[in-house]
Amino acid sequence: MIAVCCALPQELNPLISGVTITKKFHFGKSIFYQADLKGLPVTFVQTGIGKENAAKATGHLLETVKITTIISSGVAGGIREGIHVGDLIFSENVHYCNESDVAGGRLPIESTFFSNGGLVRLASELGNSLDLKFHYGSVLTVGTVIGQAETKRAIGSQYPYMAVDMESAGIAQIAQDMGKNFVVIRSVSDDVDDDLAIDSSNLITDTGKVKISHVAINIMRDPKQLANLRRLNKQMKRATRNLSTFLLEFIPLLYEKKIVGC
Repeated sequence: MIAVCCALPQELNPLISGVTITKKFHFGKSIFYQADLKGLPVTFVQTGIGKENAAKATGHLLETVKITTIISSGVAGGIREGIHVGDLIFSENVHYCNESDVAGGRLPIESTFFSNGGLVRLASELGNSLDLKFHYGSVLTVGTVIGQAETKRAIGSQYPYMAVDMESAGIAQIAQDMGKNFVVIRSVSDDVDDDLAIDSSNLITDTGKVKISHVAINIMRDPKQLANLRRLNKQMKRATRNLSTFLLEFIPLLYEKKIVGC
């Protein structure tokens, strides 16, 4: 069976709306949805934000459900010129950096994980046939939100990464340890010149629930933040729409091509 792991309900909901849920269960902060997609079995996981939550959810997934292939999905921040909101990222490898001077662009890499080459190639073929803009290369998993345009440009100019996220390395590590096939397929929600101007970690919990009081305080202090939040919401919807369009075609294709034992 194939599994798709996303951090937030905002990332997962467009996917779930395109399938029939057959079973739902919880483990800690994570939610698991076993589903039917065009007669094919698939499991969707809402892991929560961050490498640790993602690793715990993936570990429980592999202990309880027979999975052959794991897709780390959701949104990511673009950090190179030419990568725009809504573009897809097919990652050939994932690097993890936890404690780092990200503002200064210093990135001591702690670990590296590789996607299954066959999955990346098939994703590229489908991306072309669907006429969706995509990039493939490396993704960097970090321990904090990188929202400042200056920091994103500094990292993108010094390192070969296409985008940053906060979960893929955690998912990849467990997949590798348990001998499962793995690939990163994400969609860009903010590009390199997009200064978020908002610390999203203070506005939502690591399970995706909005901290209403924090949002209200931020808007009261700076009314311009309301426009920023609306813009970010619009970009998130565009990114997740493109992602769900792709994945709902990609998953059946994996079964059809009998890639990596699906």
